[in-house]
Amino acid sequence: MVERLLAKEKAAGSIPVSRSTQKHPTLVGYFCKIFLMPSPLQEVLKALKPFANPGSPYNAFRQKCTRYPSWGIRLPDLRALYKKGFSFSHLAYKEQTALWNTIWKTAHVHEVLSLALFYFEKRKEALTPDDWNILKTWISRIDGWEHSDALSKIYSFLLERFPRLVYPTLKQWNTSPNPWERRNSLVPLIFYASSKRKYLPPSRILPLVKSLLKDTNPYVQKAIGWTLRECHTLYPKETLLFLHSHIRILSATAFSYATEGLTPREKQSLKQKRSS
Repeated sequence: MVERLLAKEKAAGSIPVSRSTQKHPTLVGYFCKIFLMPSPLQEVLKALKPFANPGSPYNAFRQKCTRYPSWGIRLPDLRALYKKGFSFSHLAYKEQTALWNTIWKTAHVHEVLSLALFYFEKRKEALTPDDWNILKTWISRIDGWEHSDALSKIYSFLLERFPRLVYPTLKQWNTSPNPWERRNSLVPLIFYASSKRKYLPPSRILPLVKSLLKDTNPYVQKAIGWTLRECHTLYPKETLLFLHSHIRILSATAFSYATEGLTPREKQSLKQKRSS
């Protein structure tokens, strides 16, 4: 069996062909190194462990937001650890992406999932259609607002670069039974309005908002309010008209966020119409 494995490795160019490689002690050492090497997930877990603080108030708060076990590691420490890097951080894009994708799909610790999101967040200016094909599957593991918003930010850059590719999936999520998919049909549309970025026209944003106005999920309602707030920054006329048209069915949560950028006069006008 050892000889068969060795032949396969030689054919792949993984090890040099020499007389020394035919000696079993060398073979045993080589294959022990390969097969006993910690996986990327194990390496990440080991790196995180010294920072764990499960008894902290921060961890108690985080555990209210997710079903994944949390180690109570604060975001600044997580980002510093990611910046320090891992043994596989030097790998080419395709290899690293495959590893982080596996980590995301197999990890069961909140902070490990955050590190996988950091990888794609760092790539936000260089995201590709292949990245979208991977990342659109990640939403199935979302169960709380922290990871949801981090993924929404990444989705927003993909939408900006590849609107024809990404927007149809957002429309599909808009009617999904999964509340985190519904939330992510809105938040990436305008992940904070900025003059430096490109956005879809209001004719493609507001219909997605309208279809969720009666949604009962509180995280979706917050997304409605945030999207309308940012939409007003970009398209004040169209958004104000939308608010006047649907003000009576807008939830209190959505109304509160949506009207943050309005003038006192505009807000008062909406309040009067809302109560009439």
